[in-house]
Amino acid sequence: MIRIFRRLAFFIFILLQFIFLFSIFFEKFDTPLLLGFLLLLSALLSLAYYNSPRQEEEFFIKDVFLIFFVVLGAVISYFINLDFGPVIAAGATGTIASFLPSVLKKKKQGIIAEFPAAVYCGAFVGMTAPSVAGNLSFIIFSGFLAGSFLLLAKNIFNGFGGKLGTIAFGGVALSSAIIYLVF
Repeated sequence: MIRIFRRLAFFIFILLQFIFLFSIFFEKFDTPLLLGFLLLLSALLSLAYYNSPRQEEEFFIKDVFLIFFVVLGAVISYFINLDFGPVIAAGATGTIASFLPSVLKKKKQGIIAEFPAAVYCGAFVGMTAPSVAGNLSFIIFSGFLAGSFLLLAKNIFNGFGGKLGTIAFGGVALSSAIIYLVF
């Protein structure tokens, strides 16, 4: 059963990458050179994903705290974003979270070691523009979805750049789609 969830997370991550790339294409639809570049980039991404090493690890109940940490990072970044802008919000949230394992040296093992990455993923969710994220409940819901994606993709694409941002994008995009379809 866990193998099915791993494969599902793998394909969701790839799908999010392609949605992001093709949203760029549809925004600049009149540029044929861009289509060729995106097709080449998509082919290279598919090849890299297919050949990427995967490691298996069992989940523990403490890993569910990752979802809480993503929501926490999203909420903190959201409130900073309202006053200082998205870049400072994500940077400040990620920087402060990065020092926690150093402060708690004795308890660095376990979930505390994964705290900075989860909070930083949430900081990307909190960077969402106020015109997209109308209120705090949207940020909390998006953070929950991004945290769930992070938990599913915990051991997928380690060492690849853009993993946390893609997961945050997926949480916000899925939240927007759900809200659009339901309301």
